[in-house]
Amino acid sequence: MLPSRRTVLASLITAIAATSAVWVPHAAASPAPDPHVVRIENGLREPVAVRGVPARTMRLADRMRDLHVPGVSIAFIDHGRIAWTQAYGVADARTGRPVTPATPFQVASLSKPVTAVVTMRLAGRGAFDLDEDVNRRLRTWRVPDNAFTAQHPVTPRALLSHTAGLPDADLAGYAAAPYPTLAQELAGASPATTPKAEVQAVPGSRYAYSGLGYGVLQQYLDDATGRPFDALARDTVLAPLGMRNTRFAVDLPPAWAARAAIGHGLDGTALPGGWHRYPIQAAAGLWATAADLARFAIAVGNAAQGNGTQGQGGAFVTRAQAQALLAPVMDDYGLGFELDHAGREPAFHHSGSNAGYKAQMWAYPRTGQGVVILTNGDYGSTLIAELMRAVAAEYGWEDWRPVERAAVPAEPALFDRFTGSYAVSNVTLRVTRRGDRLYLAGPPLGPEPVELIPAGPYDYFVREKDVTLHFDGDAAGDAGAPVQTLTFVDGRPRAGRRTAVP
Repeated sequence: MLPSRRTVLASLITAIAATSAVWVPHAAASPAPDPHVVRIENGLREPVAVRGVPARTMRLADRMRDLHVPGVSIAFIDHGRIAWTQAYGVADARTGRPVTPATPFQVASLSKPVTAVVTMRLAGRGAFDLDEDVNRRLRTWRVPDNAFTAQHPVTPRALLSHTAGLPDADLAGYAAAPYPTLAQELAGASPATTPKAEVQAVPGSRYAYSGLGYGVLQQYLDDATGRPFDALARDTVLAPLGMRNTRFAVDLPPAWAARAAIGHGLDGTALPGGWHRYPIQAAAGLWATAADLARFAIAVGNAAQGNGTQGQGGAFVTRAQAQALLAPVMDDYGLGFELDHAGREPAFHHSGSNAGYKAQMWAYPRTGQGVVILTNGDYGSTLIAELMRAVAAEYGWEDWRPVERAAVPAEPALFDRFTGSYAVSNVTLRVTRRGDRLYLAGPPLGPEPVELIPAGPYDYFVREKDVTLHFDGDAAGDAGAPVQTLTFVDGRPRAGRRTAVP
């Protein structure tokens, strides 16, 4: 029988309190907390600030509790070395087993940068050409020929940069057996839930983020070398960099499973089976610690600056190879790395989102600074963003600064027209009133309602997420009738319509 949610929460709060004051540089106990760490722990920031109002700050332990994120692991990079690591909370909310700096997390799409370096190292050894037709070496499965591939073949470079024209379908993973093979996923054959890996646009003509494309790349690497992908990654990247707590795996062997962080859902309960399984390991199947991923980021940054990290058999990657990885191909994406950012300092990064796990790697190659943050909760992305803003404020980064928006006086006479539930895409947003304030609740915003800040009679924003909300007042016809439609802008405008739900 599982413990009650109250018992789990009490254990989580106790574990957070017990671990949050521990600073572990290079996995060794520190006699006193590092002041940078203390300020970050107590300085989490929201994505939006109200102009003219002092920014609100939050405590990490409180936000872990509020967002039902059981565990967090952080590694900070300074001057090209790991300056400090930090572990908070629990790896498993059912047992209270604590997170340590050596706890592996499933790091989701942080798999892609590692896969890209594996591919670059193999290409550098002459195993294949990044610009050749992948069907030249694919044996187990082949990219189906069609009118798009007749104009341009699918290449490893296009797969790495998400420009191969493959579907951008999400990889949901598999909570229970039977798990499909990689070939079944590519073919869209049962028990796979992915669509068939068919080219839907001329390769090289557009950017479309595709985990399925990395599945094609994984099969290509297997067939081109005659070796399984996990072994290739171990020998070309993980072992040379001393990433001893990192591995690609669909499922974990018992010794690893016993110490790995368990994934947790939006309510903070453990996922059935502990985690989802991802046959497309190259896209989403990496397990790692924050410190190991920091070593990886340091090596890539050093190589890009011409300070090649030495591994077994010589330089890790050459400067030319690193610069090719970090050169934008389309839509600020390079070869396995995200490159978009707001500041002037060049940066490379990648985020990760699997069921029950969220992750972020961020690095500045010129200054030798960066950070890796891993979490084992489905609201981890919100927590990571708040932490990133605290890190950015502490170290003076231009990226991850809050957006400032101007507020205006509220018009409470309109509020009753706005309250209710609205269907927006595949979620429901709920607008409620508490006196002279409006609140918004729904999955994009966290488990608790957040205050709507007026920017105009029909326009609102929130502090907790960089989104805006516009109620279509004129569409109601009757000036006193409930508003029927709205526009929710979360990266892009999304139309919402009032539902019958009270």
